[in-house]
Amino acid sequence: MLLATFLLLITFEREQKWPWGERQEELFLPPMLSVVPSSKPCEGSPLTLRCQMKLHPQKPASRFLFSFHKEGHALQDRGLHPGFSISVAGEGDSGLYWCEAVPEGGRVQKQSPQLEIRSPVSHPLLIVSPRPTRLAVGNIVELLCEAQRGSPPILYSFYLKEKILGNCLVPHGGATSFLFLVTPEQDAGNYSCEAENRVSREKTQHETLSLNDRP
Repeated sequence: MLLATFLLLITFEREQKWPWGERQEELFLPPMLSVVPSSKPCEGSPLTLRCQMKLHPQKPASRFLFSFHKEGHALQDRGLHPGFSISVAGEGDSGLYWCEAVPEGGRVQKQSPQLEIRSPVSHPLLIVSPRPTRLAVGNIVELLCEAQRGSPPILYSFYLKEKILGNCLVPHGGATSFLFLVTPEQDAGNYSCEAENRVSREKTQHETLSLNDRP
């Protein structure tokens, strides 16, 4: 099984305000969402999200109800357990997570900062069309590059003899292509493409283009 590292990114947003008075809102701070294990988890391993509370030191202890959310959808309804477990973490578990906490019997609800889980790009595949041997000057060649897995956006870069030809940012993942007209001056050689997201960078093996009837 291929073990791939996830990247955990924490972004902060303004806490939610409720119209029942400042004194009640001071009972507790917004919760913090953390990941267990705290080091970078691997694909295929278990993953647990924990909603951690910090009470005001001069306020009595309270029991809280916790809920967990991803991309606007509820993963776990309110309950006393402050954790949410993923038994086998995979690419489909990438996304934005947060938790909410409310005192049992209370009305003040607060949301944690969002925690973002991203998966790395897979090794990309480079397809040359037409096939890369014995091309003629004037042919149009398409380089198609695709990383089949990985959290978007994905930046693709195309290379000839390790020199960059161009790049393209794909905001929602998937493949992209690079078109060029074969010329006698510089288009023979080793081509490759690279896929990169905020977690990792992977590059293809070379595809060699040779020209027919070079002057």
